Amino acid sequence: MISEAASRGSSRKRKKEKAFTGVHALLVFPSGEDHKATLDLMRRFSAAVRYAYNRLLEGQTREALKRENGPLRIFFRLNTRYADAILKAQALLDSARERGEDPRKVVFGGRKLFETLKRGHLSGKPLKELKREWKEKRQGLLYSRGDKTKGGNLNLRLEAEDGALWLRVNLGNGRYAWALVKTSHPNLSALVERVYASLPYNVELTLREGKVYATFAWEEEPAPLAATKENGVLALDVNSDPYHLALALVSPDGNLRRHL
Repeated sequence: MISEAASRGSSRKRKKEKAFTGVHALLVFPSGEDHKATLDLMRRFSAAVRYAYNRLLEGQTREALKRENGPLRIFFRLNTRYADAILKAQALLDSARERGEDPRKVVFGGRKLFETLKRGHLSGKPLKELKREWKEKRQGLLYSRGDKTKGGNLNLRLEAEDGALWLRVNLGNGRYAWALVKTSHPNLSALVERVYASLPYNVELTLREGKVYATFAWEEEPAPLAATKENGVLALDVNSDPYHLALALVSPDGNLRRHL
């Protein structure tokens, strides 16, 4: 149970959240080795999220987990930005607490899938498909925050070349994997503009039915609201006939033009 003060703090945080715009895409790896290496990185990142979640439950700090010689760097061979697996772990922890759930009972991969597998009533192809889905949900995640000082995103960087959009995946030790970004999402042009302008964008990779999908997201500053009387005002008239309710169009000088 969260204290009342903590609840108020969470509410304030939610109110300050900014709107994000995103693009969903399929990643196509021309190289089988690049695909395999990316899946291995996703597996290690997913394991790091689970590890960080349990350590946060035990009271360890984010700083201790992320330090240069910390467990996320050593055990899972992740660089500092991939070590932001802690952020994903913290988000899960906060979400469970806000819903009033026991964070110690969170099941990575989904409780529903876990319970279905535990019952053991499936066999053959249905069981195989369920195990595949369970494995993908537990091992198929990779996330990297955007950074305007690092050309958009240091670990998962988009590059436009010859009319195509490519994702460069930092595998560590100076090695990279490359994937073609395939999408017809309506926000694609806005994403490409950010790539050319080196503006930040967050990237999350997920695994589904054997395919790797990417979500690119960035903060959108809402347009400032401006209310003027330059073209008149549309108002609600509660004294009009015959129903005592109508829309009234008022001129810039305050005179009624007509009811709508």
